[in-house]
Amino acid sequence: MTLDKLKDYGTRPNSFTIYMGEQIRKARLETGLSQEELAEKVYLRRPTLSDIENGKSEPNASTLGLLTFYLKKPLTYFFPPPLYEESVIKDMDGLSLEMQMYFEQIYGDELKRLAIDLIKQFAEFDPTDLVVNSAELIANRLDHEEELTRFLKDRSGNSNFKK
Repeated sequence: MTLDKLKDYGTRPNSFTIYMGEQIRKARLETGLSQEELAEKVYLRRPTLSDIENGKSEPNASTLGLLTFYLKKPLTYFFPPPLYEESVIKDMDGLSLEMQMYFEQIYGDELKRLAIDLIKQFAEFDPTDLVVNSAELIANRLDHEEELTRFLKDRSGNSNFKK
């Protein structure tokens, strides 16, 4: 990262704190939280959160960590793109880069939002739950294994059908 990207960093508000504050406000509104609700979750006073959203202040590391958790955004979401773009691309594995490439080809924000929502569902999917929830169904089928084998044999018309 070059220093010219942070040339006005010493004063507040500056381009960095304004961008970060706007992103925090945007994410807060997307999640439907009020300033009061979010401030309580991240252990801040509402006026302090307001100062952060207006670029007059910036969150410390632990507050930023809590913001990423409650606002469901990656840490890089809160930083201006020039500060992280190069390192993000370097750190991404091949599958992530491929997904990013196809994501950028999606037309319109509504479809992009849909794609993000689908990916979130995949991220929350636990295959273990599928197995556990299917155990009773599988057990019931095993209880009727001979009947099922006979049905499949008759259906296939193959007298050599083996289970």
